[in-house]
Amino acid sequence: MDAEEEGIVDPAAGSMTALGCGRPFRVPAGAGPLTLTGRFPAAAPAGAQVVGGVVEVASRVPVRGVVLPQAEVFLVRDGRVATMPVLQDALGLRLELAPDRAERLTGEATLMSCQPGAGPVPPGSYQLYARVVFTPDDGASVESFGGPWPLQVR
Repeated sequence: MDAEEEGIVDPAAGSMTALGCGRPFRVPAGAGPLTLTGRFPAAAPAGAQVVGGVVEVASRVPVRGVVLPQAEVFLVRDGRVATMPVLQDALGLRLELAPDRAERLTGEATLMSCQPGAGPVPPGSYQLYARVVFTPDDGASVESFGGPWPLQVR
């Protein structure tokens, strides 16, 4: 069973949200041109390495620029960051969106705790979030978040 939800967020240009292991997390306030809609499994087995899905990126206005080839995906539990996004070592992907067009990006969340030596995340209820950092042709980088999408680790 898939969970689907929509989230729209863009903080001021050039301002990026610092994700820290165990730190409180809330989607920053504000609205921008990118909308992220995700499709991820509603459950994952305990001990699994990753959970993957698709993030659809859309815009209410025409945009042109560059994004990473995968959405950054992470887990939050009880309002605190439980896993960090998987590092990406890849060239950017060209993104050109019209208001009636969307682009699909894959995204994987690690199910390994970000706490040193902690191993897999324990079973329980988590919120999955996706972040896409977009660098427009004519401006500074902005980030957009999608989620939360519920994930049950069993």
